[in-house]
Amino acid sequence: MASLCFTSEVTAKDEPQPLPQQAIDYIFDLESDDFQARQEATQKLPEYGEQIIEPLLKLTRGDSLEAAVRAILVIEQVYIQGKEKSIGRAEDALEQLTHANNPSVAIRAEEAIDRHADIREKRAVREITKMGGKVIFWTAEDIAKTPGASTREPGQVRYIVLGEKWWSGNEKTKEATEEGGNAKEGGDEKVGDNIKEGGMERGLRFIKRIRNLETLYMINGNTIPELAMDDLVRALPSTRFQTRDSDAMLGISSSQAGGVEAGGCRVGDVSEGLAAAKAGIQSGDLIVQFGDQKVENFNSLVDLIGKKEAGDKVEVLLIRNGKPKSVNVTLSSWLEK
Repeated sequence: MASLCFTSEVTAKDEPQPLPQQAIDYIFDLESDDFQARQEATQKLPEYGEQIIEPLLKLTRGDSLEAAVRAILVIEQVYIQGKEKSIGRAEDALEQLTHANNPSVAIRAEEAIDRHADIREKRAVREITKMGGKVIFWTAEDIAKTPGASTREPGQVRYIVLGEKWWSGNEKTKEATEEGGNAKEGGDEKVGDNIKEGGMERGLRFIKRIRNLETLYMINGNTIPELAMDDLVRALPSTRFQTRDSDAMLGISSSQAGGVEAGGCRVGDVSEGLAAAKAGIQSGDLIVQFGDQKVENFNSLVDLIGKKEAGDKVEVLLIRNGKPKSVNVTLSSWLEK
């Protein structure tokens, strides 16, 4: 079998701790000639949580495909159990194994991940939120009034907002995450075997796990490096990526295709509880002026809003049922919780 180092990853003092002898015996039993011994080991090992993941990863590099497959099953069970400090490590291990030199090991790791896409996405949402992102979900009402949204389901992620306080690779890694981890200065942490990544990279990794993400908004100077953005676009080909110069928002969508037709901005969806709804703006209204500036289309309206700040008061001129109407709007913030 592969050479194993029977220690847990680290303690608070970074000192390796020996695994319980029973856990060691179970790991060896994964390669036993006795089927019952292999079965018992596969069933019992998940009880030891994250401390058995590293030895199991090493086992997958050995010559026994059955032992490797059983190791993956054990790691998968640790992941499913979702115990504190174990789920993240187990997920990282499965991801690492998708790049294994042995194609059979890689395929089985990919299958394990695919079986738990819901768990994976829920964890990603929690991590994005803890890193300072804002996650908005589809509601039944949103689906009913949004063209083309019939395939969505309530509770699915609709869009994500990254503000200026969103996770930065220059910040100190937050140790108090639900799944724990070995936090280090500079936003780096251990992921898998000798793999380190900055905080922003880690955050983007979680964003990639959101299925059917409609829009990713980058607000108020938040920037993602060009190469990282290219990678994100490839991972989320159907997602819209939009940058806003400030956190000010009106809270509408446009019914115009692409938002570029001239002659004003035809209002589509009006988000409940935000600036437009509070001011009485309705779906179907045609916004023709924002403050003292003419509105050509949705994109020009976005540009004008971007020159304001959340809380600013603006007079908006619109056309409703062929008649002009003026409303006073207090702009909301993208970053409001």
